[in-house]
Amino acid sequence: MKFDKVSEQNAWDAVAEATRKARAGELESRQLLEWFSHRGVDLEQAVFPCIVPFDDGIYSGTLVDQERRVIEYFVDLSAPDDGEFDDVTGELGPKDPSHPASDVKDLITMALVYFDEHQTQAA
Repeated sequence: MKFDKVSEQNAWDAVAEATRKARAGELESRQLLEWFSHRGVDLEQAVFPCIVPFDDGIYSGTLVDQERRVIEYFVDLSAPDDGEFDDVTGELGPKDPSHPASDVKDLITMALVYFDEHQTQAA
């Protein structure tokens, strides 16, 4: 997908690259991908706004799962059973692309746009 503004294209490209890396298993932590899978995330369909370590072995972030649910997660891979994995779809507000105050340059908003675009292409 192409955008008129460089900043919007940069957000699209960032989401596309983070998603590609996750789907290809190219993250520094294979254990994180396994943690997602154990929580029912289909890595081939999920979209990742970005995946950045919070600290050594600790990850905090957001993903869009195969059902278009927006999930916030926090996990210390040294104690993965204690991790948090919360559906925040109903609380998106302006991060939802359909919200009148949404900003497509926001990575979570763009992850939803990316998800929707790929669902449309697959249909």
